[in-house]
Amino acid sequence: MAVIFLLILTVAISGWFVQRSGESWVFGEICSRWYDGGGGCRADTALTLTTLLALLLPFASGMLVGVTTFARDFEQGPENLDFLESTSLVRWYFLRVLVVFVPITLGLAVLGLVLGWTHSLGRGQAATNEATSFSLMEFPNFQTTGIVVGAYTFVAMVTGSAAALLVRNTVVAMVTTLLVFLIVPVALSAMVREHYSAPDIEVQPIDGRARAAEYAPSPYQNLDSRWVIGAGFADVDGNMIDADYSVCRGSDTSDQKQRDREIDDCLRVQGIDHYAVVYHPQSRYWQFQFIETAVMLLCSGLMVALALVGARGRRRRPTYNRLSEMSKSI
Repeated sequence: MAVIFLLILTVAISGWFVQRSGESWVFGEICSRWYDGGGGCRADTALTLTTLLALLLPFASGMLVGVTTFARDFEQGPENLDFLESTSLVRWYFLRVLVVFVPITLGLAVLGLVLGWTHSLGRGQAATNEATSFSLMEFPNFQTTGIVVGAYTFVAMVTGSAAALLVRNTVVAMVTTLLVFLIVPVALSAMVREHYSAPDIEVQPIDGRARAAEYAPSPYQNLDSRWVIGAGFADVDGNMIDADYSVCRGSDTSDQKQRDREIDDCLRVQGIDHYAVVYHPQSRYWQFQFIETAVMLLCSGLMVALALVGARGRRRRPTYNRLSEMSKSI
């Protein structure tokens, strides 16, 4: 908790510097040297590094907190499990979840909210100057802001608890936790998040020559921080089509506008009707945050059920071990 508190304090102070400068910051901005760029650059560096830590903390919490909170009892021997016979299994498990897991989860959620606040600073002024690829819906902004970072942390810790109660070795449980957390929540959110809601589609002119240029305008650069998930030529029904530019060179006329029209007409012959940009607006950020948090909590419920199954199996074994030891002594 002390580490989380220090991170929250660092983000708050850095955000104050960003707010005072009137500028915005984007993940990845790091000073080449600490004394370069003054306070603004240092604040951006601190926020970038804090974001990286917020991205790694759920993994670390699952392995170092979720696993060890339960594994150490079983690795110290059956004599440390006597309390399991005199207390409710559910109470024993959830008491530790309440005392250990919940405070860390809430701390990471607060960190995510503060990080989200820093991303909004100066964003309005920056948007009027030039296009940017920034969006809170993109990786790693989405995973490290809002409340979902707390949900990721909680599912990682209960996954660690399930691994510890099902596997007898702490190291193996840690590796299992890492693999499960990578495969289930991360892969799930990466493949499913864009389908939480039907995307919006912006129809643009074909503008074939400009899109085939060496420095073509990027559909992922925008002024409203939208999350662009796809772009390309499409037919009249909206189906994406790959353009064949090899047959669309245009005539040798000196009239550039005429050549542009010829290229566009050549693309229309291929069935292309327009250029489509598929995206989610920034206004859906909190809707997606709540949906993904709910998905993570459902995953947590499954892991809790597995943890209780593992704990029930561990509860029976110590009795058999003690009986075998008594028989040997007799």
